Amino acid sequence: MQTTKLVPQVSSKNAPSKTLDVQFYLDYFRNHITIHHYSLKRDTHNFLKGDFLTQAMKFEPLKYAVAGYAAYFHTLSQPDGRMSTFLHFYNESVSRLRSTITKNKKQGLATFLTILQLASIEEMLGDWVNLMGHQKAAFDMLTRLYTPESITQSDFLLKVSLWYIRFDLFVGFQSGGEAVLGKEWYEAVHKCYVQKVRDNPDDVGFKYEERFAFSRLVAKESNDLFARTQKGLISPQDFMAQLPTMRKKVEGLWPNLPPELLDPEYKVNDMPGEPNPEDIVNPYEPGIMWKDHLYYSNLMKLDISGIVFMFAISEAMALRKPFSPETTKEAFEAAQMFEAVCLYPGSPKGILLEAQVSFAIAFLFLPKDQKTNDWCKRTFAKIEASGYIYSDVLRNRMLESMGAGPSDWWFPNDEGCPPIIRSIKDFIKDRTSMPKDPVSDDLREMRGIFNSLTISDSPSSDTMTLTSNDGGLAAMAGGSPDWSSSYSGDRKSSSATTHGSQYSGQ
Repeated sequence: MQTTKLVPQVSSKNAPSKTLDVQFYLDYFRNHITIHHYSLKRDTHNFLKGDFLTQAMKFEPLKYAVAGYAAYFHTLSQPDGRMSTFLHFYNESVSRLRSTITKNKKQGLATFLTILQLASIEEMLGDWVNLMGHQKAAFDMLTRLYTPESITQSDFLLKVSLWYIRFDLFVGFQSGGEAVLGKEWYEAVHKCYVQKVRDNPDDVGFKYEERFAFSRLVAKESNDLFARTQKGLISPQDFMAQLPTMRKKVEGLWPNLPPELLDPEYKVNDMPGEPNPEDIVNPYEPGIMWKDHLYYSNLMKLDISGIVFMFAISEAMALRKPFSPETTKEAFEAAQMFEAVCLYPGSPKGILLEAQVSFAIAFLFLPKDQKTNDWCKRTFAKIEASGYIYSDVLRNRMLESMGAGPSDWWFPNDEGCPPIIRSIKDFIKDRTSMPKDPVSDDLREMRGIFNSLTISDSPSSDTMTLTSNDGGLAAMAGGSPDWSSSYSGDRKSSSATTHGSQYSGQ
């Protein structure tokens, strides 16, 4: 079947100008895109602008995918930005990748990186079902190209593995299923950083990397426990026996941080600005966040908060018990940290995109009074206007939890919605289709997390009740425009099957 492009092909007479455009957006990438646009915490060993960009310059599909990502954010910064600009590069990357795979079934690291980069674009657009397809394709490539031991042989590959692990956990949480990468991969990465800390005891950077890797491992263990119990692979008795140990691990993430990462000497005590009476938190309060070389402790705090919240959601659903009041306090703290890092003049570009994930999960635990609801709506509007687009399914469920009706924006009459965001939303809506399999359906509907919105009203029970098929662990975001340009013209199968089998040569 002939694949239809999302936007018209560029005619040959325009090709030279488009070549120049590629260089323009690669330069924009170098100057304006940071590791935080990828939610990868720290740019260790110049990962993004060094080895990653070098790989892109040698592999056309990756180069166009990187240019497309940069073009997306550049377009958002322009008052007259056009959606067709970044979609051109996305299409070009997909087309060239498909051609490369057709000609040569043996693919390597560059193809793997291209898949991850395309998934990053789809995450921003809210195309989570196709992102799941890319995640499965990436899993197939990762496990064929590397082993848990070989992926840890270079700092570059370590960061690449963490990039994949992020998607692995995210998709697993969203669909209510397991993160598909085996625990041994998470353990190998963490073990590698433990050794680096031993070899370099004074290197603060390695201490951060070790703690971030450990938090991923704990998140994986938590995900596995609840997902496997839901599937009946762990008995209720074994689940109840393992739950206290898992809870202790999650609750120990923050207290067990090395004290040198929390040195109060590097707390921000002079944040410029004044509290707004309409806000629900005060981000200007002294001592909220860290600065200078301990800035990453802010991301660590948000990261751990997200894991704590996901565990609380999963536990509440499994036990059919309400949330602890302490979790609401932690949610306010997460909202305060989110606002603080976004307002801090020394924060790097892209920090809002990385920090929003923890805030979006924290939202579930915040009270639903009018002032809190209005503030949350303003905050979610700010996040979407910055380029992280939530799906209609997610937005409507969140609006419903605040007592509002369904809408494709947070306020009536598109108040505060940039024209380019409106164009993207309309484009996505036009191409949205029903998912092709039950997992995609769970992912699209994000069933589990919305059951948890009313879990606090459930009666307490000392007897564990497993979540139903409508349940599951879920993270924030969702939706799926059905991209007409894919690696396979046959759309009868699921996105995951199409993408996964394409890369394995099946």
